[in-house]
Amino acid sequence: MKINSISANFSVKSYGQNKLTPKKVTVPMPCDSVSFTGKNDNPKKVIILLGAPNSGKGTYARQISENLGIPQISTGNILRKEVKDGTDLGLQAKSYMESGGLVPDELIMQIFKKRISEKDCANGFVLDGFPRTLNQARQLDNILSEDKNTVTQIVNLDVEKSILYYRSAARYTCEDCSRTYSIKENYNPETAKCDCGGRLVKRADDTPEVLSKRLENYDKQTKPLIDYYGDRVSNITVQSKDTPAGEIIDTIMDKIG
Repeated sequence: MKINSISANFSVKSYGQNKLTPKKVTVPMPCDSVSFTGKNDNPKKVIILLGAPNSGKGTYARQISENLGIPQISTGNILRKEVKDGTDLGLQAKSYMESGGLVPDELIMQIFKKRISEKDCANGFVLDGFPRTLNQARQLDNILSEDKNTVTQIVNLDVEKSILYYRSAARYTCEDCSRTYSIKENYNPETAKCDCGGRLVKRADDTPEVLSKRLENYDKQTKPLIDYYGDRVSNITVQSKDTPAGEIIDTIMDKIG
């Protein structure tokens, strides 16, 4: 059985400690973290990843998170945890998620606002799969505009549709930590485990039928965000299923600096 951890195949050699912006060494003084322009020397960095279902947003968001030292926020993972825990929010979202539909904006915004208020988001965060609608994008802009020290960067993953179906067929997810794996042959649920020890399962929305529905919703409701953000978007095209994941993450890191 051949099991490849999607997130484990990255080449991060060029994005270790030497490539990241070095910390400034300054003589401590009152308010030494604030410049005379009134702006913080280390702005809060918000990275937004756009792309169709299975374009790799979760995989690349995880690596960006590790490289920049800011948390990955996936509304999908948060919602799936709510469903697993049987919360009121999870029960409301469950029917939408399993049918391939989009969870209503009001539910999404509730969990999003709560999540970014946590301490680990103080220096920024990576958004994986959010925003998904124009309404969400406008609300997000309003939220981020409240902090003048925030710098927002947007990357769109433009992946060929045939690759999206290929990835869906091969993808399994850890039921404990939600990490995704590409399993191409002879899957044995008794022996195939996540690095954390969790069991790998096939998500209810990882079928050709549900993916088709999700892609329809993406074209109608999420793809217009590319025009909404306009020249703020850095576009990355993936035309081959054999393109190394490390090559893509290197390109993304070059775009966001």
